[in-house]
Amino acid sequence: MSLKPPDARYLHLAGKWLAGTITPEEKQEFADWYNRDQDEDVFVPESQAASEQEHRDRLLANIREEIARTKQRKRFWVFRPSVAAAFALLFLGAGTYFFTSNKKQSPRAPVAVISDVAPGGDKATLTLGDGSILQLDELADGTLQQKSHFSIRKKNGELIYETTAGTPSANPGYNTITTPRGGQFRVILPDGSKVWLNASSSLRYPTSFDGGERLVALSGEGYFEVAKARVDGKPTPFRINVNDRETVEVLGTHFNIMAYSEEKAIRTTLLEGSVRVTRPGTRNSSLLKPGQQCVYDRDMGFVVRNDADAGESISWKNGIISFKDADIETIMRQIARWYDVRVEYQGEVPQRLFTGGISRKSNLSGVLKVLELNDIHFEIKNKVIVVSP
Repeated sequence: MSLKPPDARYLHLAGKWLAGTITPEEKQEFADWYNRDQDEDVFVPESQAASEQEHRDRLLANIREEIARTKQRKRFWVFRPSVAAAFALLFLGAGTYFFTSNKKQSPRAPVAVISDVAPGGDKATLTLGDGSILQLDELADGTLQQKSHFSIRKKNGELIYETTAGTPSANPGYNTITTPRGGQFRVILPDGSKVWLNASSSLRYPTSFDGGERLVALSGEGYFEVAKARVDGKPTPFRINVNDRETVEVLGTHFNIMAYSEEKAIRTTLLEGSVRVTRPGTRNSSLLKPGQQCVYDRDMGFVVRNDADAGESISWKNGIISFKDADIETIMRQIARWYDVRVEYQGEVPQRLFTGGISRKSNLSGVLKVLELNDIHFEIKNKVIVVSP
C-alpha cells in the first residue's frame, strides 16, 4: 500500500498523539485520514497484541528489521515510531509500511532519559532605540510603547507595530528583536510586512519606513511575507541584509532565509513572487522564481536549485522539525537550537542521509526515538545529548 507524505494538519495531529494531548475527535480524524486511501484495514486484532505496549514492541522490532535491509542511504517519513492506539505510521521514501508481524526480535534499549527536555516556545527580547531591553515572554499582552508616530503592542506571541497620525521622525530609531535558543516569535513591521523568527535569530529594523527604501538586517532564520508599498507612485523595494554576506531584495513576496553562522551556507527559498539575491559589493546576483532556492557560501558563490522543497524550508514555521537528505550532524544542529541543548558525539556515528518530520511540540525524547530506529543511540542528561552508534 502507499500514501503520499502528510500535510501539516496531520503532522500536527501526529505530534499531539505523541505528546498525549490529542482529543478523541482529533484521534478519529487522524485515523480516518490514514485509512481512507489504504487497500486494507489496519485494525490490529487482540489476537495479534494483548496490549498497546506489546504491539508497540513488535512494531518497533519489525521496523528495525526492515531498515536493516536497506543500504547506505536511509530515507523515511516518520511522525512517531510507535503505535497510536490501533496503528502506527512509518514513511520510507514515497511508500508507507505498516508492520504487524509476530516475529520476535530483541529491540535495542530505548533513548536513555536522565532528564527530558520540553520543546521551545514563544520567547524573545526586544531592544529599543534607547538601549532598553524588554523580555517579551515575561510581559502581558498589550501596548509596550507609544510614540507620536507609532505604537508597539504584543499579542499572542506576536509583536505588532502600528503607525499613527503623528509626524514621523526624520531619523527613525531602530529596534531589534532577538530569539534565544529554544525560542520563536512573530513581528508585524510598520509597513505591514510579517516576519516569523526561528530560534537563535535576530531582526533589526526601523520604527518607521520612510523614503525610497525599506531595509532590515537578519541573522539566523526568518520567514517573510513582504507587504507591497509605494512612494510617489513607485514601488518601494524591501531589502534584507543577511549577516553582511548577501542582500535579498523584494517588492512583495513570500520567502524563507536560513542564515545560521554554524551552517555551511545561506539558503533563500522563494514560495511566491520574486527576489534577487546579491553578494554585497559585487554584481554577482541571482533572480529567483517560486520554487527555487539560492544556496550561497563563501567558496562556491551562488548556486540556484530548481527542485527546492518550499514546504520543507518553512516547516519550522508550521510547527514541524523537518529534514530532507540530511546527515545526523545537520539534524542535531536543528534540534539543539529548538530545545536549547548541547550535542556531544561518542564513537563513529553512522553516515546516513535522513528525511523525516515530527512535531516541534514533542518533548526531546520523542524526537530522538525517530532517529534511534536507525542504529543511533541517544542519552539525554542535564540538557546534553550524547550521540553514539
